[in-house]
Amino acid sequence: MASLPPAPDGRLRGDHACRLGRCGCGGAQARGERVPDPIGAGGRHPAAVALVTASATAGDPLRVLQVGWGFHPWRVGGLILYAEDLMAALVERGHAVTYFFAGRHYPLRSRPRLRCWHRDGVDMRELVNPPIVAGLERGTRRPDLDVAEPWIEEQFAGALREVAPDVVHVQELHGLPSSLLDLAAKARVPVVMTLHDYGPLCATLRLFDADGRVCTRMRIGADCVTRNAGAPLDDRLLRRETVEFELRGIRGWLDRRGRSLDERLVEWALRRAGVSDEQIEAMEASLPRPEPGLEDAFQRRRDVNVERLGRVDRLIAQSPRIAEIYRSLGVSGERMSVMPAFAKHIERLRPRRLDIAPTLPTFITLGGCASRTKGSRVVAEALEALRAAGAEGRFRLRVLGHVDPAVEELLAGFERVELNGLYARDQLDAILEDGDVGLMPSVWEEALGYTGLEMLAKGIPLIANPLGGIGGYLREGETGWINESCTGRGLADLMLRVVDHPELVPDMHRRTLAAWPQISIPWTSHVDAVEGVYREVV
Repeated sequence: MASLPPAPDGRLRGDHACRLGRCGCGGAQARGERVPDPIGAGGRHPAAVALVTASATAGDPLRVLQVGWGFHPWRVGGLILYAEDLMAALVERGHAVTYFFAGRHYPLRSRPRLRCWHRDGVDMRELVNPPIVAGLERGTRRPDLDVAEPWIEEQFAGALREVAPDVVHVQELHGLPSSLLDLAAKARVPVVMTLHDYGPLCATLRLFDADGRVCTRMRIGADCVTRNAGAPLDDRLLRRETVEFELRGIRGWLDRRGRSLDERLVEWALRRAGVSDEQIEAMEASLPRPEPGLEDAFQRRRDVNVERLGRVDRLIAQSPRIAEIYRSLGVSGERMSVMPAFAKHIERLRPRRLDIAPTLPTFITLGGCASRTKGSRVVAEALEALRAAGAEGRFRLRVLGHVDPAVEELLAGFERVELNGLYARDQLDAILEDGDVGLMPSVWEEALGYTGLEMLAKGIPLIANPLGGIGGYLREGETGWINESCTGRGLADLMLRVVDHPELVPDMHRRTLAAWPQISIPWTSHVDAVEGVYREVV
């Protein structure tokens, strides 16, 4: 039976949506046939051998195997938008791009499987119901799987055989084992890896310890057990995300036909899938739950990954600070370079006009209250300090993005604080039109901080903590004000200065616009640089 192509948003119609001739198997998987191994006695397809194949010569198309987690809009955030923009740009330049990634988790079907589909010129190899539960900032209960996982390794080995890539570009290993790096090396395929966060070094991604500080320790086992105590017990949250994603597609289909989905049916489906609000809340109520005896496993995860990163052909750090941190924790800097990954959509943002001092200064934060590490407690403490100083109501604060449940009720209780919720990329330009000053309250060492760059592109100066990649574009007196203490009190003091002296805003706005051309990197130049790295390692 022939497979149907996926819908434009990536939803699949049919259990196996391999388009004939587009995923590297020639349609064999769709027909249920065994895929032959194209690797010869040399251990690797000869067309991918460095400096021999025609595709390795300057200007000729390359076969690029991208590796990551999820796809938009099932997953949101700057990292996936950047990765997909890069893949689209490579396709536009004539390269053959395949994306291998850990993806959706469906209820009622527990066995993992591979789905091949096609979108916007990219061959998608999605691991559905993969064995590794991607817990993001909450961490993991199986650090051993982050190092090695047989089923995923088997699927990746198949991708290497069938795609015969000239280069593998790892955007992230979330939901995937780091053993994939060794598999590529064994197949003699050069590997490029962009360091978007600290996932290889830290199971909770942020390099933030259980005491609420940036983690610089080398012996991490005991702290990791505590820090990962809030990790999901199973893939229930990912199943809920997947069900909601599919329901959005169904609702959209019905809306276009003037119909609606019976919400009683939705509630029944969520309960049947084990992901109703009540079932999710029951799991959350049982957390945090430390897993004793995992100290050695977490330490091994770090040690093995440090060693494996040292063998990668080229590591790309988002900022000098990120490179410094990785090196300080044992990763070899011999083949590490710095290349900020400016997202394509930033170029489409148009600077707003701000010629006069605002009568009611408007602060805005994009994701700055999403979690503790993103700065939710810093913002809450700042608002409490401003209330104590009698400044409540003299300014407006717009909070965009997810809000940390730990502070949501508190934030909503302040006068003129608006919790505006999630937003789409195409809404960003309009959203930022009434922002006077942007807040970047992160307390972790941000790899780059796309939201800060988005606000600067609009001419919105920042009040920010000088951590991680933020320090590369936060310049006192040029692009904003530095919160040296990285505390809520320090943020409140700087916000109060703006509230008391709103004439500072248009002046810093003009300075920000003047500084932006020296900070920004044209998207085409970035893609040129990435392509240049590919050709260097091939």
